[in-house]
Amino acid sequence: MKTCQDSKGIALVVVIIIMVIFLSITGASLLLSGLNLKSASNYKSGTAGLNTADAGMHHALAVIPAGTNFSYGSGATVVPATPFVTASSGFSYTVSATNDPPTSPSTSRAILTSTATGPNGSKRVVQAYIGRSIASWAPPGAVYIPAGSGSDANFNTAGTFFITGNDTNYSADVNLDGRADSTSAGPRTAIYGAATSNSSINAQFVNSLTSTEKTKVQGKDYNASTSPATPSVFTSAVSINVTDLVNSFKSEPGAVQYLSGLSRSATDCPTPRPNPPLSTCVFGTDAAPQITYIKQDSGTMRFDTGSTVTGSGVLIIEGKANLFGNFEFHGIVISLAQGLRGREGDDSELKFKLKDDARIFGALLLGPTGDQLKFDIKDRAAIYYSSQAINPVQTNWGSVLPQSAKLIAWHEVMQ
Repeated sequence: MKTCQDSKGIALVVVIIIMVIFLSITGASLLLSGLNLKSASNYKSGTAGLNTADAGMHHALAVIPAGTNFSYGSGATVVPATPFVTASSGFSYTVSATNDPPTSPSTSRAILTSTATGPNGSKRVVQAYIGRSIASWAPPGAVYIPAGSGSDANFNTAGTFFITGNDTNYSADVNLDGRADSTSAGPRTAIYGAATSNSSINAQFVNSLTSTEKTKVQGKDYNASTSPATPSVFTSAVSINVTDLVNSFKSEPGAVQYLSGLSRSATDCPTPRPNPPLSTCVFGTDAAPQITYIKQDSGTMRFDTGSTVTGSGVLIIEGKANLFGNFEFHGIVISLAQGLRGREGDDSELKFKLKDDARIFGALLLGPTGDQLKFDIKDRAAIYYSSQAINPVQTNWGSVLPQSAKLIAWHEVMQ
């Protein structure tokens, strides 16, 4: 009995020990579960942060202007703090850029740093090397108008002018009249008939067209089934500094320069033209394209009605210009005219005008950016986007053409 009495309470001790063991196991399980939940949460936020940083990188690639080099120096903000998709997600990104090397004022390669931040101090950083695309170059539109709000475009209602961003091939000039004998569909994707730089000039351009004229500006997103037709006139996400492009082209070796203006009359370059054509009426050929730079400080550069002037490559006109007659150019035509846009009905004051049977295969770029750009196209004049006409320009002077930024390689920066 004494032995049994000495063992009183042993059951309670055993129960307490067992409870302690179970509580320890339960606590450990809860702790491990909490750690797993925290680990899963950290993994989820880390993945979301990395995806957000990657999104910031692609955002930067989309907003970096087309060009040839980068000029960020030792640091510049490309994308300021921006919420990812919606502010409720809790994530945002900021993207900065640095030249590679940063000591160079202009380089062909740069480094982007995209920093993403999120809830609970979550942070991910991605760095990437970027360069310039080497893809075949295409302008934003058959006509590019990086204009200010005071710009204008005028059309002749009675005429049969035509502007198209649909890729157009042209045949050889078998009959030797200085003009391609026929046209056909080209292989490249359509671009805008007219690409503007802001909604104001875009609306002004469209509103200047009559119902009939709306059918004469075709290309990407053109819709003939609406009433009236929806012309291919849209604001472009791609921007080109036309002044910089002119400076780059005219500095190329072999560029032919006319620094005191230029005019050609029907007597200088008659129609029909002689065979072989007069060299003074030819500014490059498809077999031997050239850069032609004409600087017209006063007055107007003119190819008159009744004349036949041809060219291939790049034609730059710095000043007012009237391209009339049977003018035909294959490649890129750039008009760079400073100052006021001039009065309608006065050819001597217009910045750029096409008339009669003048044709451009390739693209027309107007400038300078943000200025009052005056553009007129009359009669049977036409502008065709043509990759066939632009390809020789890319082959000979591709390093000058502005290209979009492209991603070379990227990695996550461990914090």
